[in-house]
Amino acid sequence: MTEDLKTASRRQVLAGAAGIGLAAATLSATGAHAQEQAGGAFAGKTAFITGGARGIGLACAEELAKGGANVVLYDIAAQPAEIPYPMATEEDLANAKATVESHGVKCLAIKGDVRDFDALQAAVAQTQSEFGSLDFLIVNAGITQPGRLGGFDEEQVRTITDINLIGSINTMQAAMPMMQEQGSGRIILMASTTGRAGSDNFPLYGATKWAMIGLAKSAALTVAPLNITVNAVCPTLVRTKLLDNEYVLNALAPGQGVTFEQFDALANQQIHPMDVGFYEPVEVGRTVAFLCGDGAQFISGEVVDIGAAANARFPA
Repeated sequence: MTEDLKTASRRQVLAGAAGIGLAAATLSATGAHAQEQAGGAFAGKTAFITGGARGIGLACAEELAKGGANVVLYDIAAQPAEIPYPMATEEDLANAKATVESHGVKCLAIKGDVRDFDALQAAVAQTQSEFGSLDFLIVNAGITQPGRLGGFDEEQVRTITDINLIGSINTMQAAMPMMQEQGSGRIILMASTTGRAGSDNFPLYGATKWAMIGLAKSAALTVAPLNITVNAVCPTLVRTKLLDNEYVLNALAPGQGVTFEQFDALANQQIHPMDVGFYEPVEVGRTVAFLCGDGAQFISGEVVDIGAAANARFPA
């Protein structure tokens, strides 16, 4: 089976099998803080995180690094012409790397686009060469696109589906052979509560995030006998640059000059039953860290809402 998977096409890999068992690697770190981290729950493990230069991706990286995991941050760190709001920069990626390393672990920062399968494969190969394992795959890279369904042109539809859906499939297909070789892995897809119910303001984004749930459940069935878990995490409103930017705010309330603070108050008053507006990315990072931990070893194919009770309105 192992040789068959090594030679399979990348489409076959996603539906193929991986081995069993756990890989271990020795975390090399110096300093008192690093020594403390070396005894953490994730010591000797490696996390590969797409969209890791800021926001939720960086928060996940920090929480795993606090537990002793080495981290690979994979981010486009550039401004594609087809994306109309500010993306992460090279400076963001460099700062994220420094932040992760401040927790006493090693970090690789790799510029790359999840639409480029070859680039992802090269990044996974670099991960293997540097750290020897890929234990946690956080499929987080994504963009949003507010507006009504009839208002999107062909390029806008293609851009969001290529990044959010095809990019996620590319990421999984690039990483799964390495998990197969080592015999273990945790895969977490970043979905959204917008993918759990319809949204007239985010129909394309919601559709791609709904697809993340289907992808997680389907992949979980494929690898269930093989010591690899796959889950989807669904945040609601998180304080990141995905929504906190002029383009998105203007699209949601054209000509009204809505500020992010007003958006935050609305979230607190009308969207979240709990007393919170937009919450911090660390809340998502903590959930991801739990799903990577020993307490979640039999949780797979699950959808974990971080909805501040807004998800209580969803059908069972």
